[in-house]
Parts: sequence; structure tokens; C-alpha cells
Amino acid sequence: MKQLIFAVINRHDVTEETLEALSDAGFNGTVIASSSLRKTIANGGEIPMFINLASVENPRYEGNTTIYIVTEEEKVEEVLDIIRDKTAHFTLSDGGMFVVPLEKFEGSF
Repeated sequence: MKQLIFAVINRHDVTEETLEALSDAGFNGTVIASSSLRKTIANGGEIPMFINLASVENPRYEGNTTIYIVTEEEKVEEVLDIIRDKTAHFTLSDGGMFVVPLEKFEGSF
């Protein structure tokens, strides 16, 4: 069964290292420059832009970075371990991550 991993990281140097490590391990996904609800409201509701993981040239976004990765259930811990390692279990960066089982998935990652 496929699983969807969401990770939110708010420090740019940690984000860059995490993306590189995930890519080096053969994982692909989508990266979205994101913002907290409070910050978005404080900035007049401006919506952050969307970008693809493969085309990240300068990941120094304002605010957070949200990473979405779809992978097989048996590879989830590998992805989570990479993120844990690069964020030092989120002591180097605010944020968090969670996994959602996918009942149905079409396409390729």
C-alpha cells in the first residue's frame, strides 16, 4: 500500500540538506513553499507559490517548506529517518511530519 508523507520544515539550511538527502536516497516528491496560518493572515492572506522538487534551484523561501512524498509502506521509515536525521528530530527546525495511508493512488513518483 502506498503512503503519503507530509513534512514541514521552517529552516532553509535544514530544508536544503533534507531535500538533497531524500533525492540522493532515490525519493521524489513535491515541495511547496508554505506559510503558517497566522503568518499568512498577518501578511494579508498572500498565498505561497508551488514548486517541483526536481526544479529546486534556490530553496531559500520565506516561511516554511512543505514536502510531500508518496512511497511504499516499507520505505516510509527510511524517509522519516532521513528527515529525522537532517532536522535532529525537529530540534534544529520547527515543523513536523506525518504519514497518511493512500486508499487509491494513480501515477508515478
